[in-house]
Amino acid sequence: MDKILIFDNFLEKEELNTTKEIISSNDWKWGHESRHMFSYETPFWSMNLTDHHYFSVYLKEIIEKQVGKKFNLLRVYANGYTFGQDGIFHQDSDKSHHYTFCFYLTDMRDDYIDIAGGYLHFKLPEEKYNICYEPTFNRGIFFPSNYFHKATSFTRYIMDMRICIAWKLEEIL
Repeated sequence: MDKILIFDNFLEKEELNTTKEIISSNDWKWGHESRHMFSYETPFWSMNLTDHHYFSVYLKEIIEKQVGKKFNLLRVYANGYTFGQDGIFHQDSDKSHHYTFCFYLTDMRDDYIDIAGGYLHFKLPEEKYNICYEPTFNRGIFFPSNYFHKATSFTRYIMDMRICIAWKLEEIL
C-alpha cells in the first residue's frame, strides 16, 4: 500500500483550467473497456489524448517531477463514467516497472463527496481487505500498474460525469 501515492491539488490553477478546457472541447467516444477481456464488462466513455502534446509531454513531466521517476509514455486518455458504468477489477499491466497515474477532473461541492461514490478501489494481494480513494477534484493517484483496481461511477445523486485522465507509464530503468 505504500506504493500508492496521493497528490491533492496536483495542478496549479492555470494548468487545471487548460486541462478542463481541452477535455471539454474534445470528442468523447463510447465503448471503452478496462481490459477488453470480460464479456460482462460495462463500457464507458473515453477520449484518446496520447497524441496531445499537453498531456503526453507537459503534464507527464509534472508527474515525473512529483514522483521522482522518468517514464516512457505508453498511452494517456480520459475516462468518463456516468451512473451505472462501474468498472471491474483488472491490472493495467503485469510488469513491475509499469505505473498508472489517475487524475480526477470532475469538480463538485465538498459536501457532495460523501454521497458521490466514484471511488477508485484497490485489491492488494498483501492485504486482507480492499481500499478505495475518493475522486476528489484535482487529485492525482499514482500506483503500480500490476495492482488490481477498478473505478466506480458516481451515485445517482451526482448528475456529472466522473472524469479521470489516466497515464500508462513505463519507468526508464
